[in-house]
Amino acid sequence: MSAPSAVQVRDDLLEAFWKRGLVLFGESVKQEYALNTPVFIDLRHKLYDDLDTLTELGGALYRKIMELGKDAASQQVIGIPDTATPIALAAALASRGAAKPLLYGQMRKQPASYPGGRAGSSCYMGVVDPTREITLVDDVMASGKTKLWSREQLKKEGLKVSRILVVVNREQGGDKILENQGIPVHSLYKVSELVSYYKATGRIDATTAQAALDHLRSRRFC
Repeated sequence: MSAPSAVQVRDDLLEAFWKRGLVLFGESVKQEYALNTPVFIDLRHKLYDDLDTLTELGGALYRKIMELGKDAASQQVIGIPDTATPIALAAALASRGAAKPLLYGQMRKQPASYPGGRAGSSCYMGVVDPTREITLVDDVMASGKTKLWSREQLKKEGLKVSRILVVVNREQGGDKILENQGIPVHSLYKVSELVSYYKATGRIDATTAQAALDHLRSRRFC
């Protein structure tokens, strides 16, 4: 491994991701998931078992949403199912006691149907209030397909998505596809920043870092 950089500023969230094995490189990916990829980001299984890290991630998302929507009267967060459902809830819970707490809504992959009732059939569970500024949250940005699907489902309910916020943008072009559809995309980290951090802190060497970046760049969606 490479020597840690003396000027690298510690990032507690990325440190927690590494400690929990949420970001893997090289042989570690094959050993854990039997996948032939030089980098794997999994903000699911091991994250949900670590409430401290989930809480820290929720706080980071909350702060980012407040930064992006500071001029809005009210903000709502919705997670793209299923991976981002607990992540979005963590962001809303992190805002408890704040002057402008995050409102919360939830989505399902399959619509719940109530024939004959006013609720009808919907993939959305929550209050429908068009005055709220909505942030769709997800774990990673790859192709953007699930983000487009989620936006269309919410549009059917009369809800407009103001932005999409992901934890890690894999920089494979999905953000450009969405932005061409008029949806602003933001992230806590770009994958190149994540790789640079782990290289600078001595977790991975230069060869491993380059292999991860080359792999992602060779699999762009646009």
